[in-house]
Amino acid sequence: MTPRRRGLLRRGLAAGAWLALPGRLPAQAQAQPHGSAQGVAPAEVVLATPGPGSAVSMVPELALKIGADRAEGLALRLKFVNGGGVAIRELNNGNAQCGVFGLPAAMHENLAGPRLVALAALEDRTPLSVMVRSDLKGTVRRVDDLRGRALGVHSNTLTTLTTGQQFLVLVLRQAGVAEDAVRFVPAGQSWDTQSAALRSRMVDAVVSEEPFGLRLEQAGLAFPLYRIGHPGDTGNLPGAGFLRGTLVAPRRLVDQHPELAQRLVRMVQRTLAWRRGQAPEAVVAALGLAGPEAAAFSAMLAQYPQQFSADGRFSAAQLAQTELFFRQSAGQSPETLAFRVADMVVDRWAGRKP
Repeated sequence: MTPRRRGLLRRGLAAGAWLALPGRLPAQAQAQPHGSAQGVAPAEVVLATPGPGSAVSMVPELALKIGADRAEGLALRLKFVNGGGVAIRELNNGNAQCGVFGLPAAMHENLAGPRLVALAALEDRTPLSVMVRSDLKGTVRRVDDLRGRALGVHSNTLTTLTTGQQFLVLVLRQAGVAEDAVRFVPAGQSWDTQSAALRSRMVDAVVSEEPFGLRLEQAGLAFPLYRIGHPGDTGNLPGAGFLRGTLVAPRRLVDQHPELAQRLVRMVQRTLAWRRGQAPEAVVAALGLAGPEAAAFSAMLAQYPQQFSADGRFSAAQLAQTELFFRQSAGQSPETLAFRVADMVVDRWAGRKP
């Protein structure tokens, strides 16, 4: 037996043993798969999401690790990108069938036409931070001190806008800082890209989500200047309770392949149900994290236990906050004032809550 075949066998045995351990999957995730158990090959699905290792990509990454995709007759493949804007491009170009990213980014895309729909809500809270380089701690004390500086944002395209940039624009506007008074620099949406941008001094500050914000602080690379979604936050950002992590798909997928859309929602629900019953350490172990990455992820799950949805249902209150955030970040333009997020929410499988 060649070394390669021995390696594949070891990994296969390890994966089988892990899934066979009692309690690894909830009862519903141990249910008979739709495809393979009936002799039908799982449907291959490409999901685009910012990451890896981000709060936004956690649910799809976890779904793959615990086999929630196979339980629904799916063979999930993750395509990691540097921002929600790039994920949207992958959907539009047919390189991915679905994505997980910020709902406000999808709303901005739909201003040009009803292309995208929201299928499930993955987060109940959105921890986001403006993290400033540590060497600027004595210089940058308030948001208006960012005037004239280079600010790192999640990567987008010429026609898309990321949720992170919408957040930063609104934070700046609240402090009286115009968009053209700063310089936006693509800094990605992963630990590697954001830490490199700060270390190289390519940026003075960066929009960061968890667990990257926590890890940047733990590593002494940056300090938080402004935060939302964190316990004890006193900020008054309009729409701070908006929905970020969302399962999004092209409208044509729901119209032409509703069964596939339903399976995707159920895959997400299985994963959320599994996570709900696990300690942070168990989630980190399932994701295969180690070292500083594991420490930051464990801290995120422990500090923000209400961040992730319990069941994928859409909240009416959260959707109202999302509309407010979207309109305020766009400067109350006529097109955003006329936009209704309800028109792009397909809740027939995920459901609703107050």
